[in-house]
Amino acid sequence: MEEKDFNNLDGQEIEQEDTSSGVLITQPFSPNDIKLSNPPMNLGDLIDMIQYDWIDFHTEYQRNEDLWSPGKQSRLIESAMLGLRLPAFYFEEVTRRHWKIIDGLQRCCAIRNFCVDESLELCELEFLDFNGKKFSDLPFDLKRDIRMLPVTVNLLNSGVPDKVKYILFKRLNTGGMELKPQEIRNAVFQGKAIELVKELAVNSAFLKATGHKIPTKRMQDQDFVTRFMAFYLLGYENYVPDLDNFMNTCLEMINHGKISEEDINHMKKDFTRGMELAYEIFDNDAFRKRESVADNRRPINKAYFEVIAVTLAKVDENDSDQILAHKELFKTNLITEMNRNRSYNYSFSGGTGQPDNVKRRFSRFAEILRKSINNETI
Repeated sequence: MEEKDFNNLDGQEIEQEDTSSGVLITQPFSPNDIKLSNPPMNLGDLIDMIQYDWIDFHTEYQRNEDLWSPGKQSRLIESAMLGLRLPAFYFEEVTRRHWKIIDGLQRCCAIRNFCVDESLELCELEFLDFNGKKFSDLPFDLKRDIRMLPVTVNLLNSGVPDKVKYILFKRLNTGGMELKPQEIRNAVFQGKAIELVKELAVNSAFLKATGHKIPTKRMQDQDFVTRFMAFYLLGYENYVPDLDNFMNTCLEMINHGKISEEDINHMKKDFTRGMELAYEIFDNDAFRKRESVADNRRPINKAYFEVIAVTLAKVDENDSDQILAHKELFKTNLITEMNRNRSYNYSFSGGTGQPDNVKRRFSRFAEILRKSINNETI
């Protein structure tokens, strides 16, 4: 398939999509499932918990510690010294002595650096004359006032169902660096499901088929893999919006043993086979929408990835041989359909989470594949 330019039109490797489902979702859980408490605490309590390693700074959120400059950290401490209330903290209670940070990581880092490790010397203060001071250098009454400052802590209690936890994490994620859905999944669905996602994300056939172009930063590669797993294991025919919930259902079923080990092993083998077949057919154009052989190469399209990856993963060996024998016709048929069928084309970019669009893109792609195997044009 010839092309004028192998560079992307917009410099991006992943095409933007609108995942809206167009359906009002009623979440399948009771308000009684949400166990959020507000224990009365002061800053001293938080300092003590940090000192005794009860606060987990190393979660699976793909966020870095100490992103704030010393000046910004110092001004947070200055606010506490002035008696100003700090923004609310959000934690998940794993056990009584193990809390995970949901929101407030950088604030906790500043408190740890100044009050516990004393690695922070105050600087760039705006009101108080304590530049160059460490916590131990402060007068006793000021250290006492810092410790006595009331803080608002919202604690998500242990035992909350994973799906509920995911939604709460998403809504409570109020920090400056908003978490991506896959980052939240990696925190919520720890266990077999996430280990499987990580394993497939470094699969050599996947990396080759995508040209190593899907960023690992912010877990975008794992988001692609999770979409594949959901549609492969649950089937597009059983899709229920929204897309996030569909993917989460798959991960939850894996963790709870509702998908057999045999099915998982089949999926892993088929994933590799599907990626290899995609590369043999499309080469470095795999998973990129094309409306003309003369077009510049476009970014990778998530919805196109899920359709191609799942469909090719499920074809049998004889069909694989036939696809390769007619791959030029197959690519021509795909381009023809993209041009003549606007609703099919749109299903890969707009409202990709709508049930009609999900069924349309999967079913029509399968029809195009079948006709191409039979050496028929569309």
